[in-house]
Amino acid sequence: MRQTRILTYSCLLISLMIIITTNAIAQTFTLKNTVTIDFGNVWCVPVYDGTNLVVSSESDGTIRVGKFDLSLNQVGSTKTVADSSDTANNDTIADHKHIFQNGYHYLVFSTAGGGQGGYLYLLKLDTDLNRVGSITPVVNNDPPTNDMFLVGDGTYIYIGKFFPGTGHKVYKYDSNLNNLGTFTIGGATNTHANGAAAVYTNNQFHLVAPFTLAPGQNNEFYRFIFDNDWNIVNKATILSDKGMLSIVSALSVEPSSQEFIIHYGRGSSDAGGPLYRAVYDSDWNLLSNTQAIDGTWTRPHSVIVNDTLYVGYDGSSSVQLSSFDITSAITTPTPSPSVTPTASPTITTTATPFATPTATPISTPSVTPISTATPGCVATSIVVSPNKLTLSKKASSEVTVKITGNGNCPVEGETVTATIGAPGKKRISVSPSSQSTNENGQAIFTITARKKIGKARVTFQAAGLTKSITVTVKK
Repeated sequence: MRQTRILTYSCLLISLMIIITTNAIAQTFTLKNTVTIDFGNVWCVPVYDGTNLVVSSESDGTIRVGKFDLSLNQVGSTKTVADSSDTANNDTIADHKHIFQNGYHYLVFSTAGGGQGGYLYLLKLDTDLNRVGSITPVVNNDPPTNDMFLVGDGTYIYIGKFFPGTGHKVYKYDSNLNNLGTFTIGGATNTHANGAAAVYTNNQFHLVAPFTLAPGQNNEFYRFIFDNDWNIVNKATILSDKGMLSIVSALSVEPSSQEFIIHYGRGSSDAGGPLYRAVYDSDWNLLSNTQAIDGTWTRPHSVIVNDTLYVGYDGSSSVQLSSFDITSAITTPTPSPSVTPTASPTITTTATPFATPTATPISTPSVTPISTATPGCVATSIVVSPNKLTLSKKASSEVTVKITGNGNCPVEGETVTATIGAPGKKRISVSPSSQSTNENGQAIFTITARKKIGKARVTFQAAGLTKSITVTVKK
């Protein structure tokens, strides 16, 4: 009888172990506090310096930084760390990213330049937000530099500059801001757009990126894993939601569970939408995808401190920083294709593992490369002429979109799409909605004014490049 009981208890114990090992620790998040970052009107990037949250934001082309305790009370005054006087041509600062590593802050920022930005700079700050050394130029007059990514591996700093039609060029720096080399990632079936984020964990870089940033055109988020030298190890589509995915600039790893957490504004316009949070287990199986903050938000950034998740984000009227309590519960991961987020249509996830790490682009049948052009001239620039337009009611005018590559070579056969911002659809129409470039790299669209006066915005997209023009309809 005793042997029977021992056998029964052993079986129960083994069963329990099997249940635990086949389930994941799913994090739940409870909103605790939200504060307005009043020293910025775009971007909110929180990092942790070991004592305080340090938040960088931008206002009128100036980067300012402020400290907050873990309850989101501001500590001391804010400090300007970069402005137009730090740029080569007194250009306005456009975008920035911020990390904290080994006792120092590192910020990378771009300039507005001629519309897409042409300069990229790296600076270093101590914990008192004093500049250490000089600002280092990463690239000079080499657009586009917008929506870069920044990641550290515990020793070195890596800056991902958008490389249209391919993915990114990654610049490696030591702690003294000396450049140690450059890597090119993406291309072929690994092509991706900017508006991405990266983390370093378990001796690998994990990058999440959209297929394109064209409003209403992106259907998927990708996850790439790279080794220490940025050779591709694995790629997967981690989220699908037709026309509703844009910038995915927030990626964090929860230390105890090693779960990956992304944030994004779910919407079909540049403005974003409700802030969503997707959580994945350590193997990138989707555990949940739910709305975190209602409203219209974009450009999220996140950091985890102890059992609290902090997320910064911005919208048309304010810049916000929110904190969420993290609690754990055992759940079964969902590697299957279908997950339904809260208050949204069905969102799917698929993953394709690869057995052997290799630096050669990996073939993924479910992904189509961005470029549809004839090989030999890779798109690096998009120009729209005229760059603004004024029409009388019911009048029409042609707009020429030209796609070129290195050396100004014309890109033939590239598909260009035209998208009208939602308010502008009452004022204008565009025909056709998409077409391929000719032997001169040109695609011609006709814009026709309707009866309603006012301004409309038209965005042209090709090969991961975007350019917008404003159309004014007058009486």
